[in-house]
Amino acid sequence: MSKRFFFLTALILVFVLIAIWVVIKGDLTPPKIIFSKDIGFLGQNQELGFSVEDQKSKIVSIQVSIRQGNNEKKISNLDFPKGGHKQDIKLLIKPLVLGLKDGKATLIISARNSFLFKNESLVEKEVIIDTLPPQISIRSLNHNINVGGSCLVLYTVSKDALKSGILVGDLFFEGYPVTPDGTHAAYFALPWNASNPILIMLMAQDSAGNITKISFPHLILRKEFREVKMDISDNFLNQKMPEFSARYDNLRGENLDIYLKVNDWLRKECDRKIKAVCSKSHPQRLWEGAFLRMEGSPEAQYADKRTYYYQGREIDKQVHLGVDIAALEQFPVKAANNGIIVFADYVGIYGNSVIIDHGQGIFSLSSHLSSIKVKYGVGVKKGDIIGNTGTTGLAGGDHLHFSMLVHGTFVNPKEWWDPHWIKDNITAKLQPAQSN
Repeated sequence: MSKRFFFLTALILVFVLIAIWVVIKGDLTPPKIIFSKDIGFLGQNQELGFSVEDQKSKIVSIQVSIRQGNNEKKISNLDFPKGGHKQDIKLLIKPLVLGLKDGKATLIISARNSFLFKNESLVEKEVIIDTLPPQISIRSLNHNINVGGSCLVLYTVSKDALKSGILVGDLFFEGYPVTPDGTHAAYFALPWNASNPILIMLMAQDSAGNITKISFPHLILRKEFREVKMDISDNFLNQKMPEFSARYDNLRGENLDIYLKVNDWLRKECDRKIKAVCSKSHPQRLWEGAFLRMEGSPEAQYADKRTYYYQGREIDKQVHLGVDIAALEQFPVKAANNGIIVFADYVGIYGNSVIIDHGQGIFSLSSHLSSIKVKYGVGVKKGDIIGNTGTTGLAGGDHLHFSMLVHGTFVNPKEWWDPHWIKDNITAKLQPAQSN
């Protein structure tokens, strides 16, 4: 046999071994390109997030570009010398800076791995470039708000707005359409501990992420809240702490230690749960007129700044975010206004509680109940019996703890009990808009 024959045979054998290795050990699949969220629009400042994954080979390069007609603009060309089986990418795309126009375009992403043949993935996604922000304008006039109080703003917003409402610092209060012509209503709250000054803005955002923010005339009425001293007795601790130890595995030990955890950690957990319950609201206004106040004597006020003492020693500070009313034991508790029951269960320091969604972000909370007479999801009318007063939760005696909330932010119930406040701050704004 000639040397040439042996050479060709060896060469074929090498190719066969390479082919076998590729099939068994190699990587014939390209990397996967996974978007963190669906991208249908590109706004003025669009954050693009995606990841590239390859289980066998390492990612070595990623290219991102946008094509509009015959014009293709490169956004990023990333190389990864050390590789890696996953690369998380975040890019900020500014179409106007790239010289692109509003309209249709194609987002192009390609990625290669480190395998011998440099497997490549290519994704082309049709998008709409939209750099025009939504339009908003104020319709209501007087916007006086107490610290710890509520306020209503009426405004119009263009149809391209995906969401709109009021920003109070970092808090967002969603607006809801109230007339066919695009008028929206947004109830917002000024927390009892709002910073001074605080930025209050009307905002709207469209599907492309474009945001419009405008200021509007408003008057903040500052006030001071009561300082209250609370003495915690051994009798109270012996009476109430077993209730919490029985329900929470992490509340064990001496009664005073349990109480401090209940008054701080559990209080925060309960408020977070209540805020979550109040994060979604019926889009229509369900309530009518002033909210009902239960008969009885007030024992504690909204935003009382409490300092707690045990055997003459200061042990804690908390703020009371509601009004306590005492009547006869197990006194019937009525629905403060029309709405839908969105919570009817036990919730930590508040005990047996009922939360009613009154629509458009307005909620009421009735707590420390001895019994609950309603179920989740049912509608109630103003005056319907929802339970009876009691001592469940962190209550030393039979009473009702009543709170009002705007999109999960506790506000002063006294405003919502007052028919004059309702007329001047709510009805007077809504009637002209709804009559047009």
